[in-house]
Amino acid sequence: MNMYLNLKPNNYEGETELLTLELPKHQMNGIMGLCRPIAEQKNTNAERILKDLLKECAYQISESNKSYERKSRKNAKR
Repeated sequence: MNMYLNLKPNNYEGETELLTLELPKHQMNGIMGLCRPIAEQKNTNAERILKDLLKECAYQISESNKSYERKSRKNAKR
């Protein structure tokens, strides 16, 4: 199952890219299963909640100080 999301902020006029989320159906159902109850509470559609979820996750990752560089797994020779 594919889902195409435009994560561009509403007032942004620069270059943008379209995010293609391609997951097997059972995984997409799992993610949407998390979004649907929130959508019902907020009285909106689940796709909107998924978009907001991805935006918030991307923002959190960009703001974190976590390093994603690969660490050397080789042991130093003694």
